[in-house]
Amino acid sequence: MRAEAATRTPQAKPAKSLLAAVPAPPADRTEIAVLGPLALARNGEPVTDGDLRRERVRALLAFLVGHRTTSRAAIMAALWPDLDDRAAANNLRVTMTYLLRVLEPWRSAREPAFHIRLEGQTVRLVTGDWLRIDVDRFDEHVARAGRAEADGTPSLALEHNLAAVALYRGEAHEGVADADWIALDREHFRGRFVAAASRAGELLVARGDVDGAERVARRAVEVDPWAEDAYAVLASVALARGDRPAARRALDRALAALADLDVEPSEEMHRLLRRIPGEGGATIRAEGEAR
Repeated sequence: MRAEAATRTPQAKPAKSLLAAVPAPPADRTEIAVLGPLALARNGEPVTDGDLRRERVRALLAFLVGHRTTSRAAIMAALWPDLDDRAAANNLRVTMTYLLRVLEPWRSAREPAFHIRLEGQTVRLVTGDWLRIDVDRFDEHVARAGRAEADGTPSLALEHNLAAVALYRGEAHEGVADADWIALDREHFRGRFVAAASRAGELLVARGDVDGAERVARRAVEVDPWAEDAYAVLASVALARGDRPAARRALDRALAALADLDVEPSEEMHRLLRRIPGEGGATIRAEGEAR
């Protein structure tokens, strides 16, 4: 009996320690919106937390949203590039404490966090049923819209494109200072938004919903003044309404934007130009090249 007890005891202790190390799931579901002004909600109710006003807390959250599994060294290099390792590590420790308090205010200081796992030098943001982020839903809607297009179901593609457009409230991580790593994220979502809005506009024009098409196309142009496809939607909307001067103005704005980029108009732009002849050097050049 003593031998059996001796064999059981060493196994029981590690199992108990492992169980204690696994963080318990939170009682609440948290949603974070970073496409536009940062917004936090728990169980569907908006949450205002003073620590979210701290610039470095927002920057740390933004970095983790874009780098779900990363390292302490990578975070310190991104957020505190001018500090030595010791100072940067101290800043990370303090800032992480604030962020953990924002995401899981119910946990004690000694209790391991569920949403952010700190395992040695590895830092991991855990998303899923308990923590949802709008960028994940945005990318999923864009992906589903693409699959719907490939499957030949434009109505479903329109539904997902409009859902993506609705999620984009503004520039990603609005209020976080510019940096190389965040510029890439912003460009990613900006480009995908403009593409989704422009395609939704095209599908809405085809459906006969010119008012809806105009709304999404104007949003695309506000985000990207060089969005050729969005200008084409605006021109198509004006033509559907019988307003040729408005269509001509939309095309002229598109030609001016393309000239700024030294980019040739697309075939769709040429097609619209042929339907609405006009005057001016840019127009003449574009129509001449279309022949």
